[in-house]
Amino acid sequence: MATVGRWWIAPTLVFVGWLLSSCGGGGGGAPGGTPSAGQTPAMISDGAGMLLDAVSGGATDSSRTVTGTDPFEVDLVVSRASSPYQGYQYQVQWDPKVLAYDDQRDLKPAGLELCAAGAKGDDSFFSGCARPSDSTDFTGPVNTLTFHCIADGTSTVHLVKLAEDEDFGSSVLGFGGVIIETTLTDALVTCQRMASAPTLPPS
Repeated sequence: MATVGRWWIAPTLVFVGWLLSSCGGGGGGAPGGTPSAGQTPAMISDGAGMLLDAVSGGATDSSRTVTGTDPFEVDLVVSRASSPYQGYQYQVQWDPKVLAYDDQRDLKPAGLELCAAGAKGDDSFFSGCARPSDSTDFTGPVNTLTFHCIADGTSTVHLVKLAEDEDFGSSVLGFGGVIIETTLTDALVTCQRMASAPTLPPS
């Protein structure tokens, strides 16, 4: 498994913060200032939102129906950034009896370009990206995931919470790895591998 998780992203952000301060850079601190050495970063309450957009691009869709077995895309979106952030991590889970994961693409908006290689399980995928400079309040798509249907049925594409997995849960992260409390919204995908036959009128 690749070296990923908050223990990968947070040290990256700490290093970035040290580099900025050493070079005289500004704007990298979390609201309220950078935690001092030895101080445990506090959680910033209700500062962000992430959601899965079931139909990539355009308006946000909480669900979709897919006919056939062609690949389709789901966007990971930072939907709210009340507190500026310097990185994010996410873990998605799905029903492997209904969906199969194909790939993902880091969109790297707003300088979120330091990205983990990612780690895939039978029913999950984990990754994340960080900025090499100061924080951002960017909202919009940050990653695109590709799936295809392998059986008829409905699967939630679930953003795993930190309460469910304290190392690999989904969260927006502030300067120095400060956790920004993030509201998460899942997507629902219904698969119909074959189009329904038209209903004929009674003879």
